Amino acid sequence: MKKQFVVLLLLILSVSFLTAGETQHQTSWGVDFAYYLDDNKGKNSDNGFAWPSYSPVEVPDTYPIGSDEGRELGSGWGSVELQLYIDHTITVPFLQGTSPLTKDNNIKFGFRGSLAPVVAYVQTKAVITPIAFLNFELGYSIGSGWSGLGFNGIGLNNDGTGIPESDPFPGAVMETWMSGTFQFDMAAVRPGKWNHVVVVANGKFKNMYFTAAGSDDAWQWKADDGENFNGNMFLGTYVLGYQMPLQVDMIGFMVETEQYIGDVKDKSTMASNGWGSDFVEVKFGPLANVTFDEKNSVTALLQFKTDRLYSDDSIHDNYYATRNYESTYVKIHRIALAYKHKF
Repeated sequence: MKKQFVVLLLLILSVSFLTAGETQHQTSWGVDFAYYLDDNKGKNSDNGFAWPSYSPVEVPDTYPIGSDEGRELGSGWGSVELQLYIDHTITVPFLQGTSPLTKDNNIKFGFRGSLAPVVAYVQTKAVITPIAFLNFELGYSIGSGWSGLGFNGIGLNNDGTGIPESDPFPGAVMETWMSGTFQFDMAAVRPGKWNHVVVVANGKFKNMYFTAAGSDDAWQWKADDGENFNGNMFLGTYVLGYQMPLQVDMIGFMVETEQYIGDVKDKSTMASNGWGSDFVEVKFGPLANVTFDEKNSVTALLQFKTDRLYSDDSIHDNYYATRNYESTYVKIHRIALAYKHKF
């Protein structure tokens, strides 16, 4: 499947250049930073909401249980995410017409290299806009990681301890995806510089594959919780925004959903008192974009998130697979900043 994606991307690239008009190139680099607020994994949530807490709940004396040493609920400081990237976008006119809906039709090819403290990866994608309010995307990425600075970037999480393996470059993580985006700007039907109320809805199907993992093996990627599986996912992104002719040129509200589909979804369901393989993660919150000049901009985001609350007798288990889903809670997830510079 991954080879077919690459071949399809190359085919789209070659066909588009054969039909191209004036091709545009844009190179940029950026920094993504996020601070994740600490909490007690919902242990002391109040009516389904968990406020940030920087006082970890200690591991009970009943641990260790087998090879599971247990976990404290919270780190005492939260966590951070930092990533540098450089990308290049090629925009090729494609099947352009004379009507307002087709005059800007194009294909965009994106190439990006990303580096974080414990992972590195590259990605390529093609975005086809056949009509003004709709586009389709095909993409592929590959990367690997290592451990350092107290973090682990990649590794299997399948031995019952809940501690992912930390060997450097144990394999490659590959992602392939296809998505469709609907976008509407009220100014298109009611022109005016103060009339840019925008709606964006994106649905993405993604396949994740770690070359060192089997079909039942969980694995860690980008220093996350280590609950990834080889399989398919559906991700949704929905934005309601308002664009303004000011330096703060956009404010809005974004909702994101993420869930496994197919076999992974049924591994350990919430209804069967499992760890919640069918849980739908929802992130939501306000965003704002500040454009300093034609080359420099910053996007700020505050996100809330739904998460799984586990039973009292399993919430301290360090290994995800022995926990038992009990209910859902909401927490303040992260504060994120994304700086971008265009050349």
